[in-house]
Amino acid sequence: MMFSFSLIFLAVVFFLILGKGADLLVGNLRAVADRTRIHPVLLGTILGFLTTIPEFMVGLNAIRQGVPAVFLGNIWGGIIVIFGLILGVSIVLQREIKTDGRILVILPSFIFIIFSLFLGLKGSFHYYDGLLLVVFYLILIYLDYLSGSHYQADGEIIKQAVSEQQHHHAWQRFKEKFLFWRRELRREILWALIGLFLVSLSSYAIMEIVGIALDIFPVAPFLVGLLVFAIGTNLPEITVMLRSLKTKSGDLSFGHLVGSAASNILVLSLLTFIAPIPLSLSWRYYVLILFVVIILSVVSIFYVTTRKFQRWEGVILICLYLSFILFEFL
Repeated sequence: MMFSFSLIFLAVVFFLILGKGADLLVGNLRAVADRTRIHPVLLGTILGFLTTIPEFMVGLNAIRQGVPAVFLGNIWGGIIVIFGLILGVSIVLQREIKTDGRILVILPSFIFIIFSLFLGLKGSFHYYDGLLLVVFYLILIYLDYLSGSHYQADGEIIKQAVSEQQHHHAWQRFKEKFLFWRRELRREILWALIGLFLVSLSSYAIMEIVGIALDIFPVAPFLVGLLVFAIGTNLPEITVMLRSLKTKSGDLSFGHLVGSAASNILVLSLLTFIAPIPLSLSWRYYVLILFVVIILSVVSIFYVTTRKFQRWEGVILICLYLSFILFEFL
């Protein structure tokens, strides 16, 4: 019994380190991106990918440990955590989150996520599946760039692109201030690297603990990934949500959450180039598909109605997440 509590305690400690490391990594690279005037759409995409670094490291170690089911449960369970728990709680606490009301902005990302689930119905993921998903993701990024309003703080529509002359002046200002920025960027990049080290170390330690726990307790690896890792590796998104509520800075954006969810699938596709990823199909997987489709459909409906997410809609999303948890424990 004491050994079991020790495992749980260590897992909690390393999950906290994972969240702190990801927060350092994302926060400092975000500051670098802001100072170098990266396009807001591209910035949202980059942030979405950066917050999936914990998923990538967990997946890498899961494959190394021979328990890829943990990683798959983590990836798709994270989708439900993002749109059910994180988005739902954020809407309830902030009362509302504005959107632009255009379904075509979010539809490609949602199709991409659902497509990956149906791709898993053949029982495994190979490099050619990964290649297909990578191509889909690149098309998705291009569509996001064309939309011009996908990734934006608090759902506000990004203003029209500046003129060629303004771009020229911005570049001149960038060159003039480069020497001043270099010192600050150096410090921020150092902290980002420290964050990456913490993420790598903690994800490795967590997978070691899970490997020990799976030898002791008869728990399905897919269920562990679906319910435990799905929350643990989304600590960066949860951290951003809590920080935005505290500072009222609007750091949590719907576009960022969509970017994180889509990047989860990108992580899956990249890891298929390392080794084939087997998938044991069971009733849990079909329940997962059902709930992902339901939650994404509900989010889509809420997105286009009244051009904002309202508090009662957040409650519905949280209830869907809790219903999913209940079904998985049956």
